[in-house]
Amino acid sequence: MKSPFFTIFLFLSVSLAFGQTPRVLSLEEAIALGQGNNLDLKNQALQIQLAQSERNKVDARRSPVVSANGELRSNLVLPTTIIPAGAFGGPATGEDQKLRFGTTFNITGAVNVSYSLIDPTLRTDQLRADGQRVLQEATLEKQKINYRLTVAEAWYDVFLKQEQLKLAEEKFKRAESLLQISQNRFNAGALLASEVQRSQLEVDNNRAARDQAQNSLDLSRQNLAYRVGLPLDTPLQVGDIPPPTAELPSPANIGQRWEIKEEQQRLAINLLDQQRIKEQYRPNLSAIANGSVQHLSNNFAVWEKWFPAVYVGLQTSFTLFDGNLRNKNLDVLKLQNQVSKQNLERIQQDINYEMASTQTALKNAQVQMQSAQQNLTTARKILELEKERYAGGDLLFSELLNTEFSLREAENNSLSAWYNYLVAKIRWEKALGR
Repeated sequence: MKSPFFTIFLFLSVSLAFGQTPRVLSLEEAIALGQGNNLDLKNQALQIQLAQSERNKVDARRSPVVSANGELRSNLVLPTTIIPAGAFGGPATGEDQKLRFGTTFNITGAVNVSYSLIDPTLRTDQLRADGQRVLQEATLEKQKINYRLTVAEAWYDVFLKQEQLKLAEEKFKRAESLLQISQNRFNAGALLASEVQRSQLEVDNNRAARDQAQNSLDLSRQNLAYRVGLPLDTPLQVGDIPPPTAELPSPANIGQRWEIKEEQQRLAINLLDQQRIKEQYRPNLSAIANGSVQHLSNNFAVWEKWFPAVYVGLQTSFTLFDGNLRNKNLDVLKLQNQVSKQNLERIQQDINYEMASTQTALKNAQVQMQSAQQNLTTARKILELEKERYAGGDLLFSELLNTEFSLREAENNSLSAWYNYLVAKIRWEKALGR
């Protein structure tokens, strides 16, 4: 036999699990939460930081470069140098002189300093790094807008399932009300037992439909929790939606779409790449300086025999011939430029179509929603009248069920039309770049 404390603990645990207060999310709260928790958006934000780091690396080229090096060498065998006969005015017929220069130990330490006076590609690289950062920022804004639509659709789906559950509960209550009427008529001898059983069957069917609506709502809540980055078992509930208006959102300039800004930035970077290739072939110029000390001895007497050396100068380099590589690289970039221009034209066409199609879809959804709401109002009035006739014995149960089915269809159509309108509206706003 289980301990009574275990029973009490189990009861409290179940009560807390089922009695947990759901978290109510408005649409904007869900979008902000989803955009803040989405890992793809976080990674894109890191791409912006990486682009800024690349810009900082380019700026570092304006600083002097200081390096140091040292060497300790022990010459086990000194190198031999040949001095030809007659090298210093002696007889040319004599023998070559073999001499060994150097010491056993050689210690060298040096400091090198260089500073770029002329860097042909520096400014272009800075502009290109800035362009890459702007490109990553445009990509982030585009992804945010796309994910706004994803979260909004998940939020609206929870709203739809909540309303469907309310309708299922109302249908269940209407079925119970009809069962009570059928039972009263049966008790009065005005109805067959089979009609009461059919009424009971309606109650059972609507109970099952209500349970199914609850399960669908649970799945939609899990999907929304996943989209906004919350634990899947978080009890979520969406807030109310204000009634739709007959006005459409105001149109916006097509240039506000981030897809266009993104492709325009790629075009700008392509032009900078072409400019950089040309600048690579210009001479560079750097100021250089070197200070060094050298120790030379045969007995490793590091406390003496140190010899300093210092020099300063200028250094330059440039390409004289590269096998026509410069022009080949430019040809590749020019082809890529053409691709980007055509992509930009395609994006503009896609946006024009998206704006036109979503506006038409929104208008159609608005008309269908208004018609469905009118039909629902009519169907509810008819059912109330038919229930009175059924209660008075002037209507068969099968005829009343037909009216009930018509109301259910009107309710489902109205709810679907409302959901379609909300989704069409958020897609229209996305087409406007909002």
